[in-house]
Amino acid sequence: MFQKILVPINPLEDQDLLVKTASDLGVEQNAIISFVYFGEDQKAITKLEEHVENCRQMGLEVKYESISFDGQEKEIPKKIAELSNECDLIIMGHLKFDKIYRFVHQSTAADLINLVSIPVMVIPDEGNCKFILDKY
Repeated sequence: MFQKILVPINPLEDQDLLVKTASDLGVEQNAIISFVYFGEDQKAITKLEEHVENCRQMGLEVKYESISFDGQEKEIPKKIAELSNECDLIIMGHLKFDKIYRFVHQSTAADLINLVSIPVMVIPDEGNCKFILDKY
């Protein structure tokens, strides 16, 4: 069903649940996982490399890319959409903010959903998600 999964990483989020969801689905679907991070924060890149190594130890085929990004934050959904051309699914995190913050700032997830024609799975930052494709 899903052969290629794109996972954009936001260093502001707790990535553990996001990566676990992607890796569980990747194992179940025998999918290739592609992580992408827009930025140059070495701490975030190191954490991403740890996640990639853990996924590889699970037997997953994993790719990752750190892209230096000089544009504005509002351009990120378009960049993610461009990277998703050959993917079957995007799994991304979502930070919960109050209504005033959301009024002033855009939602990357909401903008991305309007730009792509593939499913987008959004994992809340403080979510307590059970893997939804588990067999009963």
